Amino acid sequence: MDKYKNMQLFCTVVEKGSFAKAAKAIGVTPAIVGRRIADLENDLGFVLLNRTTRSMQLTPGGKDYYQGAKRIVEDINRLEDSLSSDHQHNPSGLIRLSAPDGLGPLLLESIRVFRQSYPNIRFDIMLSNSQTNLIEEEIDLSFRLSFDLQDSSYIATKLGTSSFGLYASPLYLDSNGRPEHFSELENHDCIHMGSSRYGDAWNLHVDGKNITYRQPWAMVVSSTTALIQALVSGMGIGVVPTLFAREYVEQKKLSALPGLTQFPEVGIYGMYPTRKHMPYRMTLFLGFLKAWFEENVGE
Repeated sequence: MDKYKNMQLFCTVVEKGSFAKAAKAIGVTPAIVGRRIADLENDLGFVLLNRTTRSMQLTPGGKDYYQGAKRIVEDINRLEDSLSSDHQHNPSGLIRLSAPDGLGPLLLESIRVFRQSYPNIRFDIMLSNSQTNLIEEEIDLSFRLSFDLQDSSYIATKLGTSSFGLYASPLYLDSNGRPEHFSELENHDCIHMGSSRYGDAWNLHVDGKNITYRQPWAMVVSSTTALIQALVSGMGIGVVPTLFAREYVEQKKLSALPGLTQFPEVGIYGMYPTRKHMPYRMTLFLGFLKAWFEENVGE
């Protein structure tokens, strides 16, 4: 039996958690799975799995072999995909994405337009403001807003830029007045996004100086969606990327508060684990995103 096929099967057994589930996944009997794993162990000369009638556990050697085998299987899959998909008339397959929740509406619209041309390419989208390990979570492409990318372990493509601004709803400003100077923020309810990678403060540029601004926040929220909802409902003043606030300003649900402070420009990046054997569907989507962001996300 082909050792590579047995290596693939071993990875399936580990990921499914049992011979029976692995057998069902590939359409054979559990007995066949058992024989093929035994053949692989005989070829290697050591035990991969300690198994009883009720449980299965990787040996130390099995853990090491699984990690190496998984990398080999994934590399071969990517290589075959990159060579074959380029010649397919209808590219297909799954792209797994992660992005900040505030970027969700824009990202969904870009995917809607993209799938009009490539309907057989599917997407799995995770919206989260926390840092993502692309390799461990098997993410093909992650989006990040950042002033400076300090993580050099991934490949980054700059898709566009945005800035930040102070925003409040007309309802809040009618009730509480509009601050005319930065110092007046102390007299207002300010809402902070607590999951920001920049901590529990606003990083601002005021009167020619960079400052870290804190106050007893009226409320702390963990997502951009919740922050904007709170601002629109008249609960206070907050810092929001202009990219995310734009539609609410156009709908007159939010008002910008210019002149109080300045913010540096922030880059919008697409990040992926490696250029090696990139699937053709990813090449297509990245090329589309660069053009789409340039057309739709300019300040």
